Amino acid sequence: MHQNKIAILGITSWGVTLGNLLSENSNNVTLLSRNSDETDLIIKKRQIQRNIIYKLSKHISISNDYEKEISEANVILLVVPSYSIKENIIKISNFLSKDQIIISATKGFEYNSKKTISQYISENTNINKANIGVISGPNISSEIYKGLPSSTVIGIDKKHAGYLRNIFNSNKFRAYSSNDVIGIEMGGILKNIFAIGAGIIHEYNLGTNAMASYITRSLHEITNLSYLFGTNKTTVYGNSGLGDLITTCFNINSRNHKLGTLLAKGMNLEIAVKNISGVVEGIQTTKIIQELLLNEIYKYPITNEVYKVLFENKNPLNGINDLMNREDTTE
Repeated sequence: MHQNKIAILGITSWGVTLGNLLSENSNNVTLLSRNSDETDLIIKKRQIQRNIIYKLSKHISISNDYEKEISEANVILLVVPSYSIKENIIKISNFLSKDQIIISATKGFEYNSKKTISQYISENTNINKANIGVISGPNISSEIYKGLPSSTVIGIDKKHAGYLRNIFNSNKFRAYSSNDVIGIEMGGILKNIFAIGAGIIHEYNLGTNAMASYITRSLHEITNLSYLFGTNKTTVYGNSGLGDLITTCFNINSRNHKLGTLLAKGMNLEIAVKNISGVVEGIQTTKIIQELLLNEIYKYPITNEVYKVLFENKNPLNGINDLMNREDTTE
């Protein structure tokens, strides 16, 4: 392994953005492409087209030599959609050693196991559990790419926290740390459910009062759902919980938010997804939460209504009406 050698899996908007950030503090950052054709294309263009054009820092290398880049890296970042986590772990597992640090920047569950990504890495690689972490927060990649100020939270064992903060920190990007790895991860996973509902509220022009109330009650559900996964409740009130929830509920360019607006326009799920570029993580997250909490889901009315809109063809307006007409209760 080479000191401060960083390998990033995922030539995504977030992968390139994190690569650019890390290249400010390390001259040894490599983006791993899927094959030699993609490598040649990225080397030639030095950019990717997503919702905007993301140009790669001149300090970033591109490679599809997984054995070399993974085995030599001391920090590995997974910045891929949740549906491809299993495939990517299989691809790199033979090149991993127990002392490497691996960080997930993916906000979703591994589909088949219904585990969080950090749990899945722990169960399917030889990496020490203390070396497995996550990064999550109110992190819209296009804003961070443009140099707008932002912050994030790295969930990792305390012995690695200072080192990781230092390699991510810049004058425009501030990294905090926490050893509540699952808590950090759950905030990033669960907010996608509620972003869908926020898109519905936005499309119906229900106003600021409605959105504020919705975000507050969403935070209540995230707190209770996270606690079921063994997290620290206070983590939810930080950047990876409340911060990420607020930004994704107000960000009209969020894929999950866009899905909500399209459903409110009357599109069915299949057509709406085709109209959105990239993976809408909230769909699968809502389904997995519903399956995991089958006997308790009635305690989570917003999650339940989002599920019905997504998978039972419920009219979003009826979902809002049902939420407003629930049995009265204390806060």
